[in-house]
Amino acid sequence: MNIVSSIAFSFFVGTSATTLPVAKDGGASMYRFPDISNEEIVFTYGNDLWRVPIEGGTALPLASPDGLETIPRFSPDGDKVAFVGNYDGNRDIYVVPTKGGMPRRITHHPTGERLSDWTADGELLFSARGMGGVPRAERIYKVGGEGGLPESLPMPYGANAAIDRTGTWVAYTPNQRDGRTWKRYRGGMASDIWLVNLETGESRRVTDWEGTDTMPMWHGDDLYYLSDAGDEHRLNLWRYDIDSGDHEQLTRFANYDIKWPAIGPDDEGPARFVFQNGADLYVHNARDRMTTPVEIEIPGATATLRPQMVDASDYMQGWSISPSGKRVAATARGDLWTLPAKNGSPRNLSRTSGVAERSPSWSPDGKWIAYFSDEPGEYELFVRRSDGRDEPRRLTDDMGVFKNAIHWGPDSSFIVYADKTGDAHRVDLESGERTTFAHNDRGVFPKPSFTTDGRWAAWSGTVGDSGMGRIHLHDFDSGETHVVTSGMFNDGSPAFDRDGDWLYFTSDRRFAPSYSSLDGTWIYDESGMLVAVPLREDVESPWLEESDEQEWKDEDAEEDDSEGDADEEDAEDAGDEPEGHPDPVTGTWECTADIPQMGSIPMTIMLVLNDDDLVTGTVSTAMFAGDLVGSFDPESKTLILVMAIANGPTVDIELVIDGETVSGAGQPDDGAPGATISGTRNAFVADDRDESADGDKDAEDVEKVEIDLEGFEARAMPLPVRPGGFRNLEVNDRGHLMYVRRGRDGGIKSFDLSDRNPSEKSAGSGGSFQMTPDGKKILVPQGSGAVIRKAGSDGGDRVVTGPMLVSIDPRAEWRQLVTDAWRIHRDHFYDPGLHGVDWEAVLDTYLPLVDQAATREDVGHIIGEMISELNVGHAYYYGNTGDIERAPSMNVGMLGVDWAPAPAEGDRPDGYRIARVLGGGVWDVDARGPLQEPGLDLGEGDIVLAVNGVDMDLSRDPYAPFVGTAGSTVVLTVADDESETGTRDVVVKTISGEGNLRYRDWIENRRAMVEEMSDGKVGYIYVPNTGRDGQSDLVRQYHGQSHLPSLVIDERWNGGGQIPDRFIELLNRPVTNYWATRDSKDWRWPRGVHAGPKAMLINGLAGSGGDMFPWLFRHNDLGPLIGTRTWGGLVGISGNPSLIDGGYTAVPTFGFYEKDGTWGIEGHGVDPDIEVIDDPGLMLDGGDPQLETAVRVMLEALANGEGLQPTERPAGPDRSGMGIAEEDK
Repeated sequence: MNIVSSIAFSFFVGTSATTLPVAKDGGASMYRFPDISNEEIVFTYGNDLWRVPIEGGTALPLASPDGLETIPRFSPDGDKVAFVGNYDGNRDIYVVPTKGGMPRRITHHPTGERLSDWTADGELLFSARGMGGVPRAERIYKVGGEGGLPESLPMPYGANAAIDRTGTWVAYTPNQRDGRTWKRYRGGMASDIWLVNLETGESRRVTDWEGTDTMPMWHGDDLYYLSDAGDEHRLNLWRYDIDSGDHEQLTRFANYDIKWPAIGPDDEGPARFVFQNGADLYVHNARDRMTTPVEIEIPGATATLRPQMVDASDYMQGWSISPSGKRVAATARGDLWTLPAKNGSPRNLSRTSGVAERSPSWSPDGKWIAYFSDEPGEYELFVRRSDGRDEPRRLTDDMGVFKNAIHWGPDSSFIVYADKTGDAHRVDLESGERTTFAHNDRGVFPKPSFTTDGRWAAWSGTVGDSGMGRIHLHDFDSGETHVVTSGMFNDGSPAFDRDGDWLYFTSDRRFAPSYSSLDGTWIYDESGMLVAVPLREDVESPWLEESDEQEWKDEDAEEDDSEGDADEEDAEDAGDEPEGHPDPVTGTWECTADIPQMGSIPMTIMLVLNDDDLVTGTVSTAMFAGDLVGSFDPESKTLILVMAIANGPTVDIELVIDGETVSGAGQPDDGAPGATISGTRNAFVADDRDESADGDKDAEDVEKVEIDLEGFEARAMPLPVRPGGFRNLEVNDRGHLMYVRRGRDGGIKSFDLSDRNPSEKSAGSGGSFQMTPDGKKILVPQGSGAVIRKAGSDGGDRVVTGPMLVSIDPRAEWRQLVTDAWRIHRDHFYDPGLHGVDWEAVLDTYLPLVDQAATREDVGHIIGEMISELNVGHAYYYGNTGDIERAPSMNVGMLGVDWAPAPAEGDRPDGYRIARVLGGGVWDVDARGPLQEPGLDLGEGDIVLAVNGVDMDLSRDPYAPFVGTAGSTVVLTVADDESETGTRDVVVKTISGEGNLRYRDWIENRRAMVEEMSDGKVGYIYVPNTGRDGQSDLVRQYHGQSHLPSLVIDERWNGGGQIPDRFIELLNRPVTNYWATRDSKDWRWPRGVHAGPKAMLINGLAGSGGDMFPWLFRHNDLGPLIGTRTWGGLVGISGNPSLIDGGYTAVPTFGFYEKDGTWGIEGHGVDPDIEVIDDPGLMLDGGDPQLETAVRVMLEALANGEGLQPTERPAGPDRSGMGIAEEDK
């Protein structure tokens, strides 16, 4: 069936769409990434490349490897098309003949290339990170149309390059934000277009609009580009006159930006452009100024729009254990399911493609499942029978904001749910009456704990301006809420016991500092304690002191009691019999994975040995979690396992069990370094409960719980448990407190308050759990699944999640995804006014585009464009999930070197010369590459001829022979004139990436430059971000240079992270005094203080925390800011709901404003005190004008006497008489 796109846009320049085209026959018509030759247009449709005549018509397929193909570009003669795609396991540049033929791979480096265009002489221009230059910046390269070693252009960073037909002038942008998801942006990252003469080094900036100027394109002496400088403030096509310097707007689209424009051949004919606007392609002719839509017919079926069967178990989002623990309610891929704990199969209760169900919660009586559904148009509360044999019943109809969590009352008569505003609502199940009873003004209302009679609810919340959590008790009988802790400490996670006697909670009340070995600073870590409070005055401590006394019996009673005493003793002795694990495999293994260049990573492995020696389990670490499946060989005690990590590699693991210890190794399939694994099994925790005992009580048997509110906190008792971080407190059926311990020795723990000598006991691995209403079982999420086990013991059954096949109507689901992304931003965005944007109109503009989308990738593009309308930093879309077209993955081994071609000479064949070995300073022992191994006979100047017998071919780049060898030992054939054969073999182990080596190498280059320019008077510190690694880099560079007279802090390209107030505290510690000593150098105090002048380098690629860092630097008057204005991305993200297919759109949830009551930084950036434009003409030979200015300014400051001046030690005090000298008082 043919699919024809019927374009309804006007043909005239300056008009915009009022209606959107919808493809006939229900097909799709979203065309992206076009280019134009003299005869054809090439474009991406359905993730593949197609070509069509310029005048439109029936398209023909050109290339369709797995994954999304992007940025196709015709060669100057139109015979070939270069594009970015993935045939061989990496996204690289390929070239394919236009009329069909074998694609040729041009690049093999593991980085991601961004193709710009061809040059007039048949070379390819692209930009990439990680191949040289500034670590976080793109750099422009050119490479032959047939392949070879890419050569960097002289500018140290840049993108979007175009070289004119003479090969003299390159137009480019020093940075690009073409894929960023914000529009109408005017911050420091906004790109301008520069020209550089490749022969003379002359440079000039040709645009200075404070918004976006990008995508330069040459035609003769005319330069064309995209800009949002017009009245529409949409990206439109503009022309720059080289001679006059005039700028002229050529198109005036007002509804959508022009995306990914391309220009036709630079010949004697008129300039012609093709671009995407909305979902469609347009051709603009510069001669007649006409803009014409291209009508395209795609032959064949659009398979991506057919209903598809997907495995919903890959998209689990919510869990709720049933009262018996025999089934679990879950939401997966937007449907409501129940899953068996062991026997049976998953059951889909809703089957609502295009509708999302969230937050399932099973009622304590087992009859109902409550959940939220957006079927009415907003998320509302529904209940339905847990067996699915009824129609859902809607309990709310407010059509309000996002609803977040559901909690059942203990007798199943009411539900408490929370919404995005922080309100907590109680809904009566029978009448549907809703009461708002609480509010949390610092986020979503937390999970409450109910007394067994349902009268009381407990939660933690702040009061007033204090940030300390306080325990709140709400009495549903009276409607009153009581705050029962004082707020002197942070209290949280309250949990009532089952007898109505105790309330447990966590409290940060332990104070034991940890001191830095570098400068005496300190932190208070693991300050949490567990606390128990008797609910009434008559509840006694179980640990009251006792006195043992001798007792005796009357003679007449001795004979009758002796037999009973013996029975009791036998029973006690029987209880002492040890019990062990049921088999050699099942249990929780606490292991360590030693990974090269990463160190030791704690790892918890939970295994279950099933029938036929089948093994299932999970792995959890602080960095990732995964599922395990494999087998156990009882004879060799060997486990052969495969670990699957969501959105990550597959890891082959082989372990050998020796009693209660295990050892072995794991190797990922992406070529990353393998790991050595070792560990021990946790002690077996037996469960001695009588399963036949009925612990349930009828509602009328539940005693009314009374609480003595007077003196509540004064009755609190600390529990004798090692301090740490705790959460998820619950009490099981035996009255034991269960909780999750975070950090060291973490996992699920239990504590028996009734024990005379209580101690914390392990209850298995896990980072969270849910408990059944009777307290007998818990559900523990593990990776993408979950385990049900007895509350207080290890092991358990993995919840059955297969098969969970469900038919998805792509277009119906896509509309839900776009609407949900829009709704999530509407309800979670930090500004309720949504920056003044008409958000309803935005949805009306973008939702219809779904009817033209052909793939999930197209939908991601629509979501990204939609959220861009908020014009805000940190509005991101992450879509590497759902039904995107997957592509293969293949690693590339690296040696940590720069290469240079070495053409054949004499008897020596072609090869590649090691031009430079990468590495940091001599002190950077953690930044050593493979070639810096002591004793390795290989270094700069050596010529490598082959890798594992594969020749180094100069028609390909030097990375080609290393494909698939990352982390492996390879044999290099190296030219050797002194050898009889003319070669020698060198064995070396490759690495999977050289980013860290290039980063340290660049830092050392800058540091040495500063040292040379200042004659050692100025130190240099580079801070790449304000996350943990940026923090560590600041500290590691600071203390070794804090003694220098002056410092330059370089935060250009700072990627942000945390709010860097502690960074500033480190830099802003004044010298207070000195300590005189007898035989050693006097001490300056505090230790580790830099007291001289400082300057900070900034630029437009520094943002978020990289905006806050210079703002705080200036706020604390630490020195001048030098460079260009920063990004202006000072809003933050703190988490929000994801999309039902695993996609995610990050919503800015908090924004910066100043003490004067004005907004600041966001959308603008931090201005420099001394502006220094990074003119490429001053950087072609390695210069850095911003850094050079900073050094000059610091030397001037030192010359002017700024900073701490030397203090002469006074003469020894004379205390021979009465008192001290007047001046010493």
